[in-house]
Amino acid sequence: MDIANSKPSYPLPLEFLLRGIEYTVVRGSYSKTANGLEIESVLSDSREVKAGALFVAIRGAEYDGHDYVSAALANGCAAVICEIGRIHPDTLGDWTGILVEVEDSSKAYGLVAANYYGRPADQLTFIGITGTNGKTTVTYLLEAVLLHAGQKVGVIGTVNNRYVGDSDEMTVLPTQLTTPEAMMLQKVLREMADSGVRYVIMEVSSHGLAQNRISNICFTVAAFTNLSRDHLDYHTSMEEYFFEKTKLFTEHMVEGSIAVLPADPAGKEEFPWHAPLVEKCRDHCAKIIYWGDEAAADIRLLGYDLQLDQTQLEIQADGEKITLFSRLIGRFNIDNILATFGLCSALKLNLNTVIEGLRKAGGAPGRLERVVDSMDEPVDGPVVLVDYAHTPDALEQVLSTVASLPHGELYCVFGCGGDRDNGKRPLMGEIGCLFSDVAIVTDDNPRTENPDEIVNQILAGSAATGIEQKSVHWLKKRSRGERGVIVERDRRNAIQLAITSAGPEDVVIIAGKGHETYQLSSRGRLFFDDTLEAKNVFCSWTSARVAKSVGGKLSSDNREFRLLGEVLTDSRVVGNDSIFVALKGEKYDGHEFAAQAVENGAVCLVVEKEVVLPPEKDVSQIIVTDTLKALGDMAAYRRAQLAKICNQTVIAITGSCGKTTVKEMVAAILQRKWVVGPDHQEDCVLKTQGNFNNLIGLPLSLLPLSLTHCAAVLEVGMNQAGELQRLSEIVDPDISCIVNIYGAHLEGLQSIDGVAKAKEELFEGTKKSGTLIVNLDDPRVSSLAEKYEQTKITFTVLEENLQKNPDIWVTDVEFAEIGSTTFTLHSGIEKEDIHLFAAGEHNVSNALAAAAISYGAGANIQEIAAGLADFRPADKRMEILQAKGGYRLLNDTYNANPASMAAGLKTLKQMAGQYCVAILGDMLELGETSKEAHFELGRLVAQLHIDDVGFIGEFKDSAGKGALTGGLDSENIRLFDEKVEAIKWVNELVRRKKLGQDGLLLVKASRGLRFETIVSELAS
Repeated sequence: MDIANSKPSYPLPLEFLLRGIEYTVVRGSYSKTANGLEIESVLSDSREVKAGALFVAIRGAEYDGHDYVSAALANGCAAVICEIGRIHPDTLGDWTGILVEVEDSSKAYGLVAANYYGRPADQLTFIGITGTNGKTTVTYLLEAVLLHAGQKVGVIGTVNNRYVGDSDEMTVLPTQLTTPEAMMLQKVLREMADSGVRYVIMEVSSHGLAQNRISNICFTVAAFTNLSRDHLDYHTSMEEYFFEKTKLFTEHMVEGSIAVLPADPAGKEEFPWHAPLVEKCRDHCAKIIYWGDEAAADIRLLGYDLQLDQTQLEIQADGEKITLFSRLIGRFNIDNILATFGLCSALKLNLNTVIEGLRKAGGAPGRLERVVDSMDEPVDGPVVLVDYAHTPDALEQVLSTVASLPHGELYCVFGCGGDRDNGKRPLMGEIGCLFSDVAIVTDDNPRTENPDEIVNQILAGSAATGIEQKSVHWLKKRSRGERGVIVERDRRNAIQLAITSAGPEDVVIIAGKGHETYQLSSRGRLFFDDTLEAKNVFCSWTSARVAKSVGGKLSSDNREFRLLGEVLTDSRVVGNDSIFVALKGEKYDGHEFAAQAVENGAVCLVVEKEVVLPPEKDVSQIIVTDTLKALGDMAAYRRAQLAKICNQTVIAITGSCGKTTVKEMVAAILQRKWVVGPDHQEDCVLKTQGNFNNLIGLPLSLLPLSLTHCAAVLEVGMNQAGELQRLSEIVDPDISCIVNIYGAHLEGLQSIDGVAKAKEELFEGTKKSGTLIVNLDDPRVSSLAEKYEQTKITFTVLEENLQKNPDIWVTDVEFAEIGSTTFTLHSGIEKEDIHLFAAGEHNVSNALAAAAISYGAGANIQEIAAGLADFRPADKRMEILQAKGGYRLLNDTYNANPASMAAGLKTLKQMAGQYCVAILGDMLELGETSKEAHFELGRLVAQLHIDDVGFIGEFKDSAGKGALTGGLDSENIRLFDEKVEAIKWVNELVRRKKLGQDGLLLVKASRGLRFETIVSELAS
C-alpha cells in the first residue's frame, strides 16, 4: 500500500503510520503486513480519544501526555506511542492494544501525522519565514506577488491559514497557533494539495520548531527576518530561542535550498546572532541571498522616502536600479519589503511582476494597519494605526518609525500580557513614554494575573523616563506639547480617549493586539478587536454629520470635526461631549433647558431656534424646523450609514399586545446565536429598553447601534395612523413582525379595522429584500401579509392551521401550576422540546413569533430552544410573586387592552389551584367602545368562573354589570372607588382563609392606573 502523495482511505494500518520512524513494539501482537492493526484516528489529547485511535504521548510546555495514557486507554485507544522507558508495559493491566516506543514522541507525532494524510508536503513547494518580527507581513507581501504572478498559493500563518487553488477563490481556515499542531497542519496541507496549490508560504515559529510540528516538511527557500527578545517564558534563554529558530535552516532545507538573510542586523544587537546564523546557513544551504543597505547586499537599499500613506524605495537588484512604491509605512517595513524581494529573487520571479505585486500589496492585518473612516462626511481626525507590537523591540520599531514621519503629536495605547515574560514590562513602559507625547497604558491579555500589578510594572519603566503619570481628565485640558502617561485599564475606553483627544495632524498607535480579535483575562477569552473599536470611534457623531442627517443649518461651531458623544433629550443627564436635542411637548420645551444640558456636558445642540449661551461656551448649534423629526432623522442616518459598512440584522416588532415579550424572547434567542465569548461581545444584541417604542423612544433605542452589534431588536408602537410609517422609515427593518391585531388605541384609530390599517404600515415599510413574520392564527395579520411579496415565515399554535403548511408550529402544549409551559417546537423536519418560564397560552404564541423572527435572523432550532429557556418575563408582565398572605400573586400591571385582559384571565384560571381572584382596572384609550369593552370584560370573568373579582376605575360599573349578566353572583363582585379599598378586601379574603396557599390573585390594569402600588402593598 502506497500512501505517499495521495489522499489515503481510512482506517489505516499502523505499520504505514509508522513509516520513516525508528520504533520498538514493547507490548501487543503486531503484524508487519497490510493486515495489521488498523487505526481510525491519531490524537495527542487523551480527552478526544475514541475506539480505534492511536494516542501519541507528547511532552508539552505545561502537560506531559505520558501522564494521561491511562485516560486514553479508558477511552478505547487501540495503540499508544510513548518515549523509551516512560511507560512500563506491566502497568497497562489487561489492555489488549499495542504499545510502541520511540526516542522522541513529538517528532514521531509529526511523521505519523504526515503519513496519516498521505504526505501532502511531497506535492508542495515550501517557503519558510522565521524571526521575531515581520514574519506575518512578509507572508502577506510574498503571497500578493505570487498571486499577481498567477500562482496557486497557500499560507500557514499567525492570522489564519488560507489558500487560492484551482477555483481561484480564497479559502480561509481559522488558526490558533502560528505554526499549527502537527495533525492540523497536515490536514490543511492535504486540503491545499488537493485544491491545486503549488507554493505554500509558512510562518515558522520557535515553538513549532521546538515541538517538531513541521515534521517532514523541507523548504526550498527560507528567510530569517530578525531576532530580539520574545518568548522567554517558554525558552530558557536567548541562546535557546536562537537555536530553535535556526533548526529551520539546519534540519528542514531541501538539497540546493536558498537562505534569505539580512546583510547586517539593523541597530545594536541584544544577542549576537547574525554571524552564527550565516555560518549555519553556509553549512546547510546551497546559496545565501543578502538584503540591506550594505554595499555587498544582493538586494541593496539605496534610499527611501517615508510618508504616512506610502513608502518610496530605491533598490539595486540583479544589477538594476529600481524605484518601488509600497502602501506599507515605516522603516521596519522597508526591511520586510527587502526580505520579500530577496525571496522573490530566490524563486526567480519576473522583476516587473515583483514590483507590481509589491505595489498592490496591502500588508498584514494589524501590522501598522491604518483604520479608515468609512462614514459619509469623514472625520478630519488623527491617523490611527493598529499594530501587533507586543515586544520591546517591536514597540520601539513602530514608535520610532512613526515618530520620524511628518506628524503633530504621537499617542500610543499599549499594555503587556499576563502570565508571560514580565521582564519586558518596564522596558515597554520606558519605550512607550520615550517616543510618545501621550502614552495610555491599558490591559492587553492579562490572563490570570492581576492587571494592576502588570500596569505597575509598566509604570516602573515609564517613571525612569521622567514622564509624569497624569489623570484621565488631564487629556481634555492638556496643552499641545505637554507630555504624560495615563492609565485606563478598560481597553475600549483607552482607544476612545486616544482618538477623541488627538487632533487631525496627530497619530494614534494602538499596539499589542494587531489582528487578534480577543482579550484574555480572568473571565476567559472574550471578543475584542482593536481595529473594530477604532472604527467605532470614527463612526461617532460630528457636528457636520448631525447637520447632514437632519438637513439643518450649522452655526456657532469652532471645532466642526470633533467627535461627539451620545444623543440625549433629557438635560438633567450628564454626558461628556453629548448632543442635546431640544424636544417640545405639551407641557415642556427643551429649549428652556439647553443651558442646563450644556452645563452637564453637551457640546452640540439640535434646536428650532438658536439658544443664547455664554460666549466662553464652545458649543455648536444645528437649527431645524422640527426637533422631533430631527431625532428620528439622526437615528435613520446612523442605521443607513452602518448598513453600508457592516452586516446587521435589524428587527421591528409591533402588535396590539405581546410585542414587548416577543422582543425580549427574540433578544434571548439571538444572544444564544451570538454567544458572548471569543467571537461576540456582551452587548452584540441591541434591544429596546423598556417600552421605548414611540417617535421619541424608538430613535433613542436605535441611536446606540454600533459596528459591534450583530442585531437590533426593536419594539415599534403607535396610537394613531402614520406613526408606524414614520418608525419604519427610521428603522428600515430587515425583519418585520406584527404579533397580533386587537382592539387597542381606539381613541385615535376608531375601530379594529383602523388598528389593522395602522399596523399594516410596518409591512408596507419593509424593504423588498426583507422578511415578514406572519401569525396564521390572526386572520387580520394573515390577510394583510398576502398583499406583499417579501419572504414570509409563518407560525401557528392552532391545529386547524397546520393545513396552511406553517414554517413554525407547536404540539404537546402543557401548562404547569408554577407558571411554566412546555411544548414541542417544530420547524420542517426538526423539532425541539421547549421549557418556557412564562405562563399562559398567549405566551406560547409569543414564543412562536419569537422563534419565527429568530429563524429569519439565522438562528437554528437548538439556539431557539436554549434562548426560550433563558427568557424570563419582564417586570410587571405576568410576573409571579409571593404575597405576604401566603398566596401567589400574578403581577400584570404593565398595561391592558381587551386582548391582554383575556389572556391574563385565562392564564389565571389555568394556573390557579382551588381558588382564583382578580383585581382589574380600566383599559384606557378605547374611545367610544370603552363601556362595551368593559362590559365584555365582566362577562369573560364570569364565563371563566373566576371566584372573586374587584373592579376599579371609571368603567367599573360596566364591568360589574357584565359579570352579573354572565352569571357571577353579586357577592363575588366588588366595585372600589380607591385602590386602598381593594387592598383591604384582599387582606380580608386572607383573614377569612378564602385566599391561601392554593390561591392565585391577578392584578391588572392599564399603565395609567398605576396598579403596581397595589402589588407593592400585597407582595412580600
